[in-house]
Amino acid sequence: MVDNATAKYLSENIGGVLSKALAEMALAQPRDGVDFLAQWLKIHTEQEEEKSMREQEEAQLKEERAKAKARSEEREAKEKARAAEAKKKEALYQDLLAKFKNPETTFEEGFWAELLTVASSLTGAKAVYLGLVDEEGLEGTEGPLIRYPFVLDGSELMNEQVLSQGQGVTWGAVTENPTEEVPYLWRPPMPEPVEPNPDDPDAPPPEAALPPYLPVSIPCVTDVPEMRYFDMTRLGAYLAVPLVYSSYYTPEALAEAKKFEEEKKATALKRQEAQEAYDAAVAEATEKGGEEAAAAVEKPPELEDQEEKIMELPGKTVKMVLCIDTLGTNSAIEESKIELAMELCKTCGSCKQETEKRQADAQALADIDEEAKQAITEEITAARARADEETQESITAEEGDCAPEEEMKKELVGKKWSYLKAARVFLELKDIFLKLTSWVVIPPEVLNIIAATGFMFGYKKEQLYPKRKPNLTWEHLCKLLTEDFFQAVQEVDVTAEKKGVEPEQKLAAIKAMLPEGWDAAKATEFSPCFELLFSLLDAAITYRTADLMCRKAAYEKQKEEEGEDFQLPPLEEEDDDFEGLA
Repeated sequence: MVDNATAKYLSENIGGVLSKALAEMALAQPRDGVDFLAQWLKIHTEQEEEKSMREQEEAQLKEERAKAKARSEEREAKEKARAAEAKKKEALYQDLLAKFKNPETTFEEGFWAELLTVASSLTGAKAVYLGLVDEEGLEGTEGPLIRYPFVLDGSELMNEQVLSQGQGVTWGAVTENPTEEVPYLWRPPMPEPVEPNPDDPDAPPPEAALPPYLPVSIPCVTDVPEMRYFDMTRLGAYLAVPLVYSSYYTPEALAEAKKFEEEKKATALKRQEAQEAYDAAVAEATEKGGEEAAAAVEKPPELEDQEEKIMELPGKTVKMVLCIDTLGTNSAIEESKIELAMELCKTCGSCKQETEKRQADAQALADIDEEAKQAITEEITAARARADEETQESITAEEGDCAPEEEMKKELVGKKWSYLKAARVFLELKDIFLKLTSWVVIPPEVLNIIAATGFMFGYKKEQLYPKRKPNLTWEHLCKLLTEDFFQAVQEVDVTAEKKGVEPEQKLAAIKAMLPEGWDAAKATEFSPCFELLFSLLDAAITYRTADLMCRKAAYEKQKEEEGEDFQLPPLEEEDDDFEGLA
């Protein structure tokens, strides 16, 4: 007998196959049943093997098709991602280009950062920085030189670097109308030839001109011995694209803008007067002789249509250079991107130039607007009158506390309240003062007075002067006129003892910064808005000086009374401002 386990094994492994074989043998009834069974099993085995192989091949083919599809989908996804990224970069470039080309765009400080970001996106470079040709130079380094005030994140090292004239290759990009002797310049394809002059067909057509400034392109920096490295030598490419424009932040441009607007205003006034006179003459002629007589009235030349004059201002050339490098990544900068970068820099410079022209014109218009200036003067006068009225009682009471013989102390009280009122009016009308921040041309005398005010209220030289520059600039000082400045005016005690202060913060140095001949009237002549600050500084200096003199008088009196018993240290040890005090 076969046990259950054996029976189960036979049934599972050969039972089904034998059943089929025996069923077919029963139908065929061969003479040699054993041979029939052997042949049947052999054929069956071969068929099963073929079936298994087909299934394996089909499975393998299916797997390969799936892998091929996955690879295709991956490639397609990457291609879509690349296309999307390229589209994004193109949109970024075109958006900034459109913004620069828009005549309504007002150039802002943040546009420099946008330019660097788009240049990085355009070329794929991570190191992008903007150089400025500085003719004056920096403290410790003579000009002309190139410094780098604007850098992309990651290129901060360049903020501290300078490139002296004659060093490196970048100077070629800021050389006007360069000759063939200037090395490593990239020249764009020549434009189409200019059509010959129809009036003189035999004359040779004028040569198509290249841009006045050309970029410097170095495909492999290690091939160029003149390259200047601010860090270690590394493999990569370098591109320097010129960005040159005319600046109108100059006294000469402002003077020309004022002249233009004054002439325009005078012309408009003449035209208005002529129109009024003409209308009156027509009315009179109509009354006396009817329409025929009115038609005979001669129209004055001022009323004829005239071509509108275009304001032309003298400009000062500003040379900048957009620097792009792939040092450390050893990747190329596509040549097709160079012209795009040139166009971007060109439109950026034009946008900055036109913005400066509009801003200079706006300042000129404000300067000749006598009605607006009168309104500001009246508002300041009213604020001072309120301050006088509202503080008179306190002033009288404090002066009354002074003994008759304390004349100096009484004078100090008056100077104290003059200062407090000046500070009050300045803070109350700070929005009027801040109108100055829209101006773009400020004379050195005014810059000195603003800086002197900063020193009086605790600002340090490093805050008031541009980094490594010996001269004040309005661009830098203007950024300090924030809420912090007004808070300092409100909180700083100008009579507090000063010890160990910077030389520029001493009272004598502050007084020395004031230009000769300037008073409240002169400050008002420049601008009523500025006179608010001038009067504040003048009152602060006067008050502090009077306080020092009172303290000195009290010190001298005590010294005289105590004689040899007097033991107080010299006043100069208590306060730096006693040095040289007359």
